[in-house]
Amino acid sequence: MVVRVDRDKSFYYPAGITVTPSFFCIKVIRKCKKLYLNLYERNVEKEVEKIEFPPESRVGDVWFIKVDMRLKKTFEYAFEDENGHFADEYGKSFSGRDSFGKVSLIDNERRSPVYIADFDWGNDFDNVKAVEDKNLDTAFIYRLHVRGFTKSNSSKIVDKGTFKGISEKTDYLKKIGADFIDIMPATEFDEFIRVAGSFFSLFDKEKKEKIILNYWGYANSLNFAPKASYATKRYRNPVNEYKAMVKAMHEAGIGVIQEFFFDKKSIGYIIDVLRFWKLEYHIDGFHLAGVNYCEEIVRDPYLLNSKFIFSNKIYDIRSENIISMDYDYMNNMRKYLKGDEGMIPFVSNAVSDKNGYLNFIADINGFSLADIYKYDYKHNDANGEDNVDGSNMNFSWNCGFEGDTKKLQVLNLRKKMYLNAVLLLMISRGAVGVCSGDEVLQSKDGNNNTYCHDNDKSYFNWKLVNKNKDFLDFFMAMLEFRRKYILTGIDKHKISIHGMQVWKPDFEYYNRQMGMLIEGKTDIYIILNMHWDRHEFCLPTIKKGSFWHILVNTDDINTPFKGDGAVKVDNHRKIAVEGRSCVILFEKLI
Repeated sequence: MVVRVDRDKSFYYPAGITVTPSFFCIKVIRKCKKLYLNLYERNVEKEVEKIEFPPESRVGDVWFIKVDMRLKKTFEYAFEDENGHFADEYGKSFSGRDSFGKVSLIDNERRSPVYIADFDWGNDFDNVKAVEDKNLDTAFIYRLHVRGFTKSNSSKIVDKGTFKGISEKTDYLKKIGADFIDIMPATEFDEFIRVAGSFFSLFDKEKKEKIILNYWGYANSLNFAPKASYATKRYRNPVNEYKAMVKAMHEAGIGVIQEFFFDKKSIGYIIDVLRFWKLEYHIDGFHLAGVNYCEEIVRDPYLLNSKFIFSNKIYDIRSENIISMDYDYMNNMRKYLKGDEGMIPFVSNAVSDKNGYLNFIADINGFSLADIYKYDYKHNDANGEDNVDGSNMNFSWNCGFEGDTKKLQVLNLRKKMYLNAVLLLMISRGAVGVCSGDEVLQSKDGNNNTYCHDNDKSYFNWKLVNKNKDFLDFFMAMLEFRRKYILTGIDKHKISIHGMQVWKPDFEYYNRQMGMLIEGKTDIYIILNMHWDRHEFCLPTIKKGSFWHILVNTDDINTPFKGDGAVKVDNHRKIAVEGRSCVILFEKLI
């Protein structure tokens, strides 16, 4: 074994490992006194080679060496300093934690393979162009968890809870009209949290300590590597399996946005990670959590064509491909939907003014859409924290009964509220965000903080696709309406806000009713009545020979979207709208 230090050459290689046919280079950033490179055979505990970094190969806290040696393709590597073994922060893949949530693996060393098989992208660059043309600020973004999306037995696929599982559900994602999927953290994070308290979780008898399972993935991570336990067991190639998933999405015209959680990481490191995923995995954008908006990131030359979602709200965005999550929208729309006063100014602005926000009614961090109208209070007892975790500010309404019920009056009211929520979301300006399961009204039994649940509370229940088909059909119909009437010619539309009297918007604090006229190739009039009583609304005058037709009426919970069965209104001057209901009218030439 010949180890040769060549500062003039090895220093310029990127962080991590670079392998060539005759030698390899290693660069590590580490504050330590001594540093070793350990080489292992796969599945063998003892290293086969231990190479020390000479002191002269260090500059500051950067260590680098060039090793004249041909590496076996079965080799893996890790590092060691005076404090013990550690993984390469720039490693591209890892073994050691191949099974999700398996406590016996908690102390396993993470090692990186020295070789990663090539991947055939085919004509992916041609498919990417179609995705690049989609504007993020008007897109439908479908948020999912890799494991949760297909882990349930109801998914009826072989490789459940994997990147491949997402690929196998491409037809469903295309069917519901997703422009982008927003994948929750899927890099090599540590799903175990060691605690001393009495939390509900896995129990490690040998170590006599409690361990919380971090299902969501918001934790420190090895950010250059897709999570190994999200790959199929038979081949265990998370790198190429993730790439195959991206390729399948692009072939279906769906973009891929990957969420990353960065905790106290430098901007330089973050940019390194994002550049790598853009170039290596062809992903279309990034959802950044734990990071505030940063010009240095979004203006990076490698990332200029990328889409960006920031979890923290940005108040001044001037890009159609940079948006931020809007929890103000979620909270205020929930207030309006349940009939709170003083919300008309916010709602009128949300449906008429262009913005750079991702709008959503429900998020992973809070009640699911189904639970917003089933529960007044959170029910997080199964988390083992005495129900003190999770937000108490849910702005929900149980419609008269807490939880599941067979009372027809309550069930019918809930159906109407779900329809209203989807309608409001689809007519709002900005991007539309929906969490996996909300499009089929999947409940989490009132738990608004399922971060530790690797079970059916978090898994997508595919049986609901058929069981709640009527709601899913309404969801898809409203998405199509949005694209046809709200987004088409969006900058040419003339939008005006009205009260129960046309041309007289009513922003009084007590008011809960409004109308919105969209004047375009086909005029649209949308009426929102979140008061509990029936009200009469005047209608705008339309073109001669045309008549108003009812396209949507959420009071008709069995057939809310009329489609080709749109009904001509009896009176062209006014219409009565039932309490807690929305109506969409469109002009039609007779």
